[in-house]
Amino acid sequence: MKGDFKLILLLFFLIPILSSGQIGLKKEEKPKYAPSKEKHKNKTDELGRMQGTWMFFNFFGEKIWEIDYVNDRKEGMAKKYYAYNKVMDEQEYVAGTKEGSFTKYFYSGQVAAEGSYSGGKKDGKWIHYFEDGSIRSEGYYKRGVRDGVWKVYNRKGNIVSTTTFKNGVDLKQQEEIDKKKEEEKKKKDAQKKAAEQEKKNAPPKPPPAKKDTTKTK
Repeated sequence: MKGDFKLILLLFFLIPILSSGQIGLKKEEKPKYAPSKEKHKNKTDELGRMQGTWMFFNFFGEKIWEIDYVNDRKEGMAKKYYAYNKVMDEQEYVAGTKEGSFTKYFYSGQVAAEGSYSGGKKDGKWIHYFEDGSIRSEGYYKRGVRDGVWKVYNRKGNIVSTTTFKNGVDLKQQEEIDKKKEEEKKKKDAQKKAAEQEKKNAPPKPPPAKKDTTKTK
């Protein structure tokens, strides 16, 4: 009797789900806004999870994303596009998290920036380029923030600035801020000391006049 009750209860929950088609049906659908000549199909499994390569298009029928999915999570290399199917950037994913190489491109196809991610945050060496391929800036990230020496170049390849960071903080700028705070503190201390000295050197107040008690009404 107890077993029959459990079976009835299970059917009570499963029948609405099965009738609505939420499980048990794989789907292959043409991407929304895809042009008529596009033959690719986006796929979902029996549980409605995205699987395989998915393509996304804008309202004008231009491809803007191409992403591989495993059980609804990004996996492998994801590509973002400019108009006319030109790659804008490429990003590696592992289990839905940015993990691995990242490359950004100019519309011309020349690399604009390259680096890597670890645990969803920028990590390791990153380089930014001018469109002619020469280096614009380079430096390191640590857990998502700049760390170490960063160099900026002009188009001739000459260094125009060098900045040292620690945990995302510009050390030179922080040194200037600390110096300014110290100067302000010294100024306030000097003003306080001067006020105390002025108070100390001030002549004593005369005692209040005594009331003449010899006068009669």
